Amino acid sequence: MVVADTDSYVSCIFADPYGEPTPLPAVLRCVSSLLDSGCYEVSLGDTLGIGSPSNVRELINYLTVNGIPPEKLAGHFHDTYGQAVANVWEAFNSGIRVFDSSVAGLGGCPFAPGAKGNVATEDLVYMFHNAGISTGINLPKLVGTGVWISKQLSKGNSSRAGTALSTKSQPSATPGMKSNPKTISRLKWDIFTETEGLQIYQSGVNLKIVLNRPQNANTLTTTMISDLTRVITNASSDPLTSRIIITANGKYFCTGMDLSKGSTAVGEGKSSSEAQFTALTGLFEAIDQCPKVTIAAVNGPAFGGGVGLAFSCDMRIFTRGASVTLSEVKLGLCAATISKYLIRELGVAVSREMMLSARSVTAGELKGLGVISEIAEDQEDLGVRVDGFLGRLRVASPNASRMSKELVRLAWAHGGGDVQASGIKGLFGEMMRSDADGAYGVKEFQAKRKVDWDVYVQRKAKL
Repeated sequence: MVVADTDSYVSCIFADPYGEPTPLPAVLRCVSSLLDSGCYEVSLGDTLGIGSPSNVRELINYLTVNGIPPEKLAGHFHDTYGQAVANVWEAFNSGIRVFDSSVAGLGGCPFAPGAKGNVATEDLVYMFHNAGISTGINLPKLVGTGVWISKQLSKGNSSRAGTALSTKSQPSATPGMKSNPKTISRLKWDIFTETEGLQIYQSGVNLKIVLNRPQNANTLTTTMISDLTRVITNASSDPLTSRIIITANGKYFCTGMDLSKGSTAVGEGKSSSEAQFTALTGLFEAIDQCPKVTIAAVNGPAFGGGVGLAFSCDMRIFTRGASVTLSEVKLGLCAATISKYLIRELGVAVSREMMLSARSVTAGELKGLGVISEIAEDQEDLGVRVDGFLGRLRVASPNASRMSKELVRLAWAHGGGDVQASGIKGLFGEMMRSDADGAYGVKEFQAKRKVDWDVYVQRKAKL
């Protein structure tokens, strides 16, 4: 998906400023003439902003049937009647991939009094990102640009997404910190996107996933499981993401799979249970196999699948009031999909006792077992400690972190075997390559310079 300017335009595709409707054959005649004259692309312009998705679908279908391929077309939709975002989505689903837009929805048309500006870029990027479609645009920076230009022009921001997201950016400092704020550099977290039950924030190379169903104790719905898996999978292949944090809003971290009536596959037959099993194992595998550093910031009690989220991550930070409980046996269930992560992190004896007793295990006990890195005093302090923890991880190369995770995985699954030996040899060869992070890191070490790997990643991406 590209948001860009195009080479030629056909304006007033649905009606002219004097109220006369534009016949479909007239649009076809103009588009055909422009393409025949050598234009590589023709933008369809709803300058008045009066069209709706049904109009868009009808026009594109008509042009396609008459020999105009969608890849030769672009979209230019004004938002006078509030239909522009819906019109872009309809055009996208009809095969068009290039759209004009303006930051903060600025603009208008001198020939169409009262016409609003072009569709807001922030609204389009938010929509496409929410649908899992990459635009290559940094949404937080785009939102900031929209806020800035609106202030410079003393105009209201016409972007609905931009206005909403600008108010949701998390502050860089939190009142009532329990950690010493003088020793911790706070991060500025900008909201990247939001789905049903999730908020996604970004700060440099760090991505924070926030479970956002506090009124339901952050139980995992089918949609949340799917969205979580998609976000983590996409981040796994993103060179500008080095770390992923999973946390939650509200009193609870996550109380596991949604067991409310009509929401669970328990007792509903083989096909339902297989679908649930596939979804849950896919989520935990996506976290476990993620090449990025994953951190669970557990803000409150976790049950069942919530415990799986925490222990499929590489590291964990808990609040003092947080705990983990495997209560499945009370319901006639077992901790099936999360068991391998629990046993790997906690060991056989502790995992067995937790699963059989269904008792709550406190943050203090987990710290004693060595499976959590820090304990925060409360949820406010948790945010401070997460930021500080991420700051300390800037000393670690993302690629070296990935290889280190693979070494641990080889030891866990293939300890002492040929697979482990072969894997270690392969990783040794990889780290010694002339184009690897190691070559740069050793060179900087020899020059007595410390490496900020976050800066390195961002600078490398710009080359």
